[in-house]
Amino acid sequence: MKHLQLINNLTLLFLFMFILGCKKEPCLDIPKLDRQTALTKEWFVNDSIGNQIITDANGISQTFIVSSLNSNFHENMMGDDCGNTYGSFDFSIQYNTSLSSLHFMVNIHGSGLPEDGFYLRMSITNTNTVKNKSTTYDFVTETCRENNATIVFIAQILVSNKEYSDVLKITFNNASSSNDVKTVYYSKGYGIIKFVEENGNEFEIN
Repeated sequence: MKHLQLINNLTLLFLFMFILGCKKEPCLDIPKLDRQTALTKEWFVNDSIGNQIITDANGISQTFIVSSLNSNFHENMMGDDCGNTYGSFDFSIQYNTSLSSLHFMVNIHGSGLPEDGFYLRMSITNTNTVKNKSTTYDFVTETCRENNATIVFIAQILVSNKEYSDVLKITFNNASSSNDVKTVYYSKGYGIIKFVEENGNEFEIN
C-alpha cells in the first residue's frame, strides 16, 4: 500500500513538473518595449557633437576629445511563444582628455530581455594608475543597479552659462585619490557636460 502511495506521489510530482515545463512564457509587450526603446535612444549623443573645450575651476582649459562614437542595432535577437521577435541596440561614446590621463566611456544598451533591459553604463579609467570604475543606471527602474554610486536625475542645470535639460548626476561612493573623478554629469543628447574630482575641482564644457 505504501509503495502504491509512493508511486502515486511520484506520478503527481512528474506531472506537475511536466506542466510547469510546458507552461508558456508571457508574450512580449511590443508597444511597451517600443516606448522604452524610443526613450532610451534619446540619451544617445548627437552626431554633430565632436571635440569640445573643457575648463577647470582654476581656468585651465584642455580638449575633451571624442575618441570613439559607435551605434549598433541587432534584429530579432529574442522571441516568444506568440511569434513576436524583438531586437537590441548599443550606443557607445568614448572621451579622452588632452592634458590629463582620464578616459571616459559611456555605453547605452537596450534589449527586451528582462535580465538585460535598458541602461546607461558610465566607466572611467585613469591610464596612469590603470584604475577603472563603472556604474549602471537602469532606465526602467530609474535606479543605480550597483551599490557603488548614487545616480540622480536633474531636470535642468546650468553649466558654463548654458542650460541643459535631462541630466544624470552620477556620484561614485569611493575615490582612490584626491584627483579621482567623484561625480559626472551626463546630459541627454549632449553627453558628458561636467565632472568633479574628489578634491572639489570642477571641469565644465565651454
